[in-house]
Amino acid sequence: MFKPFKLAIVVPLLCSSAWAADSALKVKKSGRPAASNLKVKSSMVPAYDVYQKKVVKGKVEVVKVTNIPLLDLGEERKVEASVLTPLRLPAAREVALKGLRRHDSPAFVHSSVAPYNATVEHAKSLTSSEAFQKIPDVKMLNPIKDPVTKDPLVQLAQLDDMQPNDYKLLQALIFLEIQKNYELAMGLFAELMDDPKHRTEVLYQYAMTARGLELNSEFRQYMLQVAQETKNKEWQQRATEALVKNIDALEVSDIAMIDPLVIKHDLDVTKNDDYQLARAKYYSEKGQLGLMEDALMFITEKSPRYPDALLLSALFNYRQGKVDEALLQLENLMKVTSGDKTSQIRNVGAMTLARMQFQKSDYKAAFQSYLKIDKSNPLWLQAMVESAWTQILGEDYEGAAGNMFSLHTDFFKNAFSPESYVVRTVGYLNLCQYGDGVQVLTEMNKKYAPWKKKLEDYQKTNKASTNYYDTVKNWVRNSDLKEVDGLPRSFIVELARHPSFMNLQKQINKYEDEINRFNTISLTLVKKERELIAKQNDATKQLDDAKKGARADSVQNAEKKLMSYRIQYHIAKKARVSIKNLRTIGLARIEKEKTTLRTQASKALQSRFNEMLAGLDKVLDQNEVLKYELYSGAGEHIRYQMAGGEVNDKERPELKVQDEKSLNWKFKGEIWEDEVGHYRSSLKNVCPQDSNVAGLSGQ
Repeated sequence: MFKPFKLAIVVPLLCSSAWAADSALKVKKSGRPAASNLKVKSSMVPAYDVYQKKVVKGKVEVVKVTNIPLLDLGEERKVEASVLTPLRLPAAREVALKGLRRHDSPAFVHSSVAPYNATVEHAKSLTSSEAFQKIPDVKMLNPIKDPVTKDPLVQLAQLDDMQPNDYKLLQALIFLEIQKNYELAMGLFAELMDDPKHRTEVLYQYAMTARGLELNSEFRQYMLQVAQETKNKEWQQRATEALVKNIDALEVSDIAMIDPLVIKHDLDVTKNDDYQLARAKYYSEKGQLGLMEDALMFITEKSPRYPDALLLSALFNYRQGKVDEALLQLENLMKVTSGDKTSQIRNVGAMTLARMQFQKSDYKAAFQSYLKIDKSNPLWLQAMVESAWTQILGEDYEGAAGNMFSLHTDFFKNAFSPESYVVRTVGYLNLCQYGDGVQVLTEMNKKYAPWKKKLEDYQKTNKASTNYYDTVKNWVRNSDLKEVDGLPRSFIVELARHPSFMNLQKQINKYEDEINRFNTISLTLVKKERELIAKQNDATKQLDDAKKGARADSVQNAEKKLMSYRIQYHIAKKARVSIKNLRTIGLARIEKEKTTLRTQASKALQSRFNEMLAGLDKVLDQNEVLKYELYSGAGEHIRYQMAGGEVNDKERPELKVQDEKSLNWKFKGEIWEDEVGHYRSSLKNVCPQDSNVAGLSGQ
């Protein structure tokens, strides 16, 4: 109030001011407290709950109050300053100062500095006239015009307030992009599906949410819808980028729609190997080999998709008649996949390589390629039969007979391979072991002749293709059965393992997994509701404890936490209802697609059944022809020996692996799995030296 002049009067002034503090103000008007229905915070500020509990149909729900009523906040008291009497200050006191002690100044110091007599040399020359002459001419820069400026035209734009759906969309994006809480995000997006203002963005974000939940067909359905239907170029481009990035969730046929959009929006897909491989497969199916080659050229050796690209490139060159280039690429495929010998791409490549080598009559190389097919692969049994034919054409009859014998033991009793009996018989025929050949044909007829009757009866009574699918499904449910619907177990196994059926069934299985994930979403939301109820209870307890402690910051944090849990619980509860409709639509679509795939799979099984039955019928028909050859050759052979003919001691090439792995079997009822394909018959070639005598010139 007054500026003190001396230090001694400060304390009395403060004391007198404190003493007069109570009388400095007087109450002009008394205050009035807030209404009793309002809560009063610790800071004495009244508050109103926006979210309130309400009983709806016998259930308590938390409802947000949209129309806040007029609130009675009370009145604060009014005060005014009272008249103050002048302050009585004490008289100033005089301070007696002591005199200062004086000291004499030190004596003056005289110093003498010697003069500077150093000789200064002449200045050094830093340049010369010649240096100036060597400086290049610098052209004068073009004159720069003064910049032309325009006065800013500031125009006021209408600012739209955020509507409830805008807040809901923002909440959904937070759950999706930040918290990765896909279930709650999906529920909010489902509520906004019918909002025309946000429909395009909601469809896009819903598709991305479905991808996060591994609902791939749901992602494909809605993202393709955005890319096809929207007229907004920005959202169409974003949808195309998402489709390209998640190409593994799509079908190869979708390239027909996506590729034009990639060109339209000039997207860089040169480094997306998955997309390029899908393009190559699509254009290969369509016969557009030029576009197929363009796609494969972007997949480099360092790419994980390089083996797939090699196989497609080999098929591309083969279709163009470049067999040698195709062989080189398949041999390279064998090298790059040597670390994973069970991979499907390696086994398909080995089968393709062996068949190309067989076509070029390189039987030795083809035999080695067949041996590269892993025993766990469905192609292995067929590869063993084809490798035996390779040995036959390579005149290694002992090897062909030995390997086919191993397939006729108890180790492979559940395998369906009638052709292997034919190969083994032909091997014995060329060794002039006619008795063994007749025995093999007898075994084949005994085993497969009854099967032919069962297969023909099944074919007559099952005209609908769906019956074939049901038979396979019934066997899968109980694979221990030896027969299902009159079909032998081994026949059903061979029928169902064909790629034409397996590829379709894998897609059906993916749809089944997606149905399970859809059902899991509802269960996850129920679990979240229970967790959030428990968290609300804990937060309420923390709030009560904070109020008892009378700490404003703790109370505020507890209130925020409780409000957050209440909102999340409210969203989770509504999400179950919102997702229910989309789940119904999605499951109906999946079931429809499953029905289409099941129809295709049924037709594939029926077609495969007819092929196998025709093959079995052909093999059994050859039985009589082979018997005639065996009996005829045996008669000629007996007459030749009776006439004093000698056995053929001609050495023939052997198509086999290393000597230490090639076995002449002496069967004792046991076959080793890792040695199958390496067996050789110990029967000797007893054919005449002159094959024309025995009538074997055509063999």
